[in-house]
Formats: sequence, structure tokens, C-alpha cells
Amino acid sequence: MKVITEYKISLYCCMFNDCTKNYTTKFNLKRHVEITHLKQKKHKCDYCGKFFVSQQNLKEHIFIHTGAKPYQCTICGEYFRQISQLSLHKRNHEMQERPQGYCLDAKALETKPLSLAELVIQKIRDYTLCNK
Repeated sequence: MKVITEYKISLYCCMFNDCTKNYTTKFNLKRHVEITHLKQKKHKCDYCGKFFVSQQNLKEHIFIHTGAKPYQCTICGEYFRQISQLSLHKRNHEMQERPQGYCLDAKALETKPLSLAELVIQKIRDYTLCNK
């Protein structure tokens, strides 16, 4: 008995010229257009008046004014102002644990598994790039 599984993949594509971005939700496409193409910055810092494209960017900017470093490394206890700094720092710990001459492949660097839609988009782009 042969089992056939069908997947419905909905992609929302950016309609701006020369932009190849695709998203699985309308919300993410809208956010992409506002930030990337319309350059909208809605979030204002109460300390210095600077505007930011996202609430997260503003939150991490405010840490500069307050001196807060809320993100802590679970391995060594060091604190960081931005979560991206902590992520890079953790990779240093991972690299120190690898034996000399260890080859780190691309899969080891992935921070999250790809959704089916993201995987399809990646495969289409890889195919397109290879066949140009």
C-alpha cells in the first residue's frame, strides 16, 4: 500500500523590484516591506529620541542607556547586552570543545530547524543559482 502525503505551502512573495523574499505569513511579509522597502521606524527611544524598526531593537538599544546586560551565558556566566552577542559567544564555547582539525559543516551552524516552506524556498533558490 502506497501512502501519499500532500503538503499545502502558502508563500507570500515581496512584489518590490529585484526583491526575492518569500514569507509563510502575511504579517512577516508586511513587516519586511515596512522595514526594508519603506524604511519605517516606529519605535522611539525615550532617552535619546532615536527611532528603531522593531521593539526588540529598541529594547536592546535602551540597555546602552541603562547599562543593563540581561543575557547570561549558561557556560561561563558572562553577561551580554544583545542576545545576538550571546549567541556568537556560545559558538566560541562550542568551537573550543571540538577536537583539533574538526571540520564544522553548515548543518552544525544552523540555529533552528527549517520549516517545510523554508526548505522548499531554499531548494528552489539553490536550483536557480546552480542553473544560471
